[in-house]
Amino acid sequence: MTAPLVSPTTGEAVSVVARRNRLGLIFLVVADFSGTLALIISYCYLWSLNVNNGWAPNNQTFGNNDLLKSRSPLPWAADWPFWTILVLAVIATVILWMGIRSLRSDHRGGLIVASVVSLIVMIGAVVLQWWQITTFPFGPGNGAYASAVFLLTASTLVHLLLVAFLLLAITNRTRAGLVSVGNPFQAKLVGYWMVWVCASILLGALCTTFLKASPNTTPANFGEFSLVNPNAPAPSPSASPSPSQ
Repeated sequence: MTAPLVSPTTGEAVSVVARRNRLGLIFLVVADFSGTLALIISYCYLWSLNVNNGWAPNNQTFGNNDLLKSRSPLPWAADWPFWTILVLAVIATVILWMGIRSLRSDHRGGLIVASVVSLIVMIGAVVLQWWQITTFPFGPGNGAYASAVFLLTASTLVHLLLVAFLLLAITNRTRAGLVSVGNPFQAKLVGYWMVWVCASILLGALCTTFLKASPNTTPANFGEFSLVNPNAPAPSPSASPSPSQ
């Protein structure tokens, strides 16, 4: 009877380690999905309500309880960087899975080449994402749209950096023989994670492309927060003490 293949890092059976890592990845994707979904819901919520007409304001002038006196739509973020980053992430994911497929025929060099090429493509996506964030025609404080877009792109940047780190790790571990035809699970888990990253980028790209101008043209007006209410009635004067006799 053939002894089970042992993991070079833990000394346990490879199947046991793979099953545990797969469960950990599922929990990680669920947690990350919750965070990404929260960003998407926040974007859609702010877009639909447009409270105080503040979805995409410009030249804000607050003071003396006057709401925005002068407004013009801010330039929207260009669509092509969102979709180009998505395309680069998909290309990197496909290339890695091609390398994983070549590993099945004990072609370890194929996975090394694929992970290196995928890493280069992912670095290109990171550079493009950083360029997009630093060249937006608005700042993060210029309305709810600007804040939501900055959060979405910052989330994407973190995802891309993490994927780049994992691809570098897969390259080095494959070269060292820690990822092989008998132990391909780490590379597969990175591939699964990259599939989820592509899905999260797609969700953000759909929002920023199709949900721009708010459909709420008569938004609710809540005024501005103040510690003192200028419209509150003046307090009644207290009774003066009677003069002492």
